Amino acid sequence: MTIHKKDHNTLIRLKCALCFVLTVLLFYTSCSLPGGNQNTNRIRFTIQNTLRIERKNIPIVLTLDQLQKVSADFSLNAYSVVTGKSPQEAMIPAQADDLDYDGVRDQLVFLIDLEKEETKEFSILYDPNVKATFTLDVNKLTRAGIFPELNAFAAIESDLIAYLLKPNGSVIAYGKKRQGLFSVNSMFQGELDMEQHLSQEFRLHFDRNGIALTQNPNALGIDSGDSDNRWIISDLENQENYFIRKEEEQLNLYKSIGISLNDLLDAENTTMIRLTSNKDLIGCGGYALWNNENRELIPISNEGDYVRILANGAIRSIVQRILPSWNINGDTYHLTSTTYIYGGNQWIERHINADKELPQDYTIAVGIPKIGDSYDVDDEQNLMWSWGTDPAGAYPLGVALTYSETQTDSQIDTDPNMLSVVLHPDEEGQIKYRTLAIWEGGIKGIQTESEFIQHLNIMTTKMSNPPIIKFLPKDDKK
Repeated sequence: MTIHKKDHNTLIRLKCALCFVLTVLLFYTSCSLPGGNQNTNRIRFTIQNTLRIERKNIPIVLTLDQLQKVSADFSLNAYSVVTGKSPQEAMIPAQADDLDYDGVRDQLVFLIDLEKEETKEFSILYDPNVKATFTLDVNKLTRAGIFPELNAFAAIESDLIAYLLKPNGSVIAYGKKRQGLFSVNSMFQGELDMEQHLSQEFRLHFDRNGIALTQNPNALGIDSGDSDNRWIISDLENQENYFIRKEEEQLNLYKSIGISLNDLLDAENTTMIRLTSNKDLIGCGGYALWNNENRELIPISNEGDYVRILANGAIRSIVQRILPSWNINGDTYHLTSTTYIYGGNQWIERHINADKELPQDYTIAVGIPKIGDSYDVDDEQNLMWSWGTDPAGAYPLGVALTYSETQTDSQIDTDPNMLSVVLHPDEEGQIKYRTLAIWEGGIKGIQTESEFIQHLNIMTTKMSNPPIIKFLPKDDKK
């Protein structure tokens, strides 16, 4: 049985919200939740943050092959992921996906937070004898869908951002407008800075605005992150987050609109704001075929293509597009593009693969729009970025694209409104890159260009130094 949940204090939520559901499932299916029996098999490992940088919502991906090398009888049929050491373990959200589309789930993914240079211990509890699989999604953070009404082959979103994937290879970013709730005097800032309990006076403002906060002090968390004027109040019991910004000497409270792709189908929609042009050839993190001889970008054909939703889960969603008969100068190629998005994150990761080497003078180009007068290509960090405002000029906006040093070739300068670069496949035959849009009109925006550049520097540092996963021996009792 798989349990998906948003916050890291999931044990509290399990007790408050899921006990009855789990009891019913266990009773009617005669199966047992891994971890309920002390003899349940487990795979133990640690995850280490080697950086002196706090890390939030880190996607951890473990493959079935990787886990079966540790325990040969492991499967993703009945499992749970816990953090901490027995007997004080807390279950965390986890999701298993079938990426090769063969009917067997082959990847396990979950999100974690790590403090500076912190090491945490985790365990995967599993029962190889349970054949049935039950999935319980709680507070869904991502979604993928097919929306032909939008002239797109698919759309994908996290709780923070959305991207429309166009048939010609381009991408359009959409921001999620934050929902205003109410304002309070800045005298309550001290309570937020202390990251402790809220006073009854502060709670009264929630009550007056029809918001019933949990009465359990252990189920209410306050996080200031790395900002001195923004906070998040997490109500774990009611599965709600409230975002606070200090603006003009008062504290303004907001709420995320959450999963909202269907709002794009509403012609009068005011919650999903288009951030980048819908006319660009590549757009925000899209790709096109580059003819070096003619110095020409060629849009991707959609003839004969088909689309798979490989994952549509609480933690991660994945869209795959396949062109089985991609024609280049009379030769046929099998082109696959796969797009990933993770909850709590604003970037998408893209993998592009052709079944054989492209003809001479043809390569894949990727890029982002120039949305203002400030932009750059940083060869040292393998990064390109642009800073400006949204199309309405209402809020600051930053877009960026990062890639591997071993894949980059040269920058292309054919469109004055775009930054683009040629990328080559890695040893696995994949072109991999990430792109993101950060909009100040949403929940986790950035106000200034300098803050945006700092954010990108930290992001690339984290990407270059992924957390270290170390599997522990079964007899390791430390």
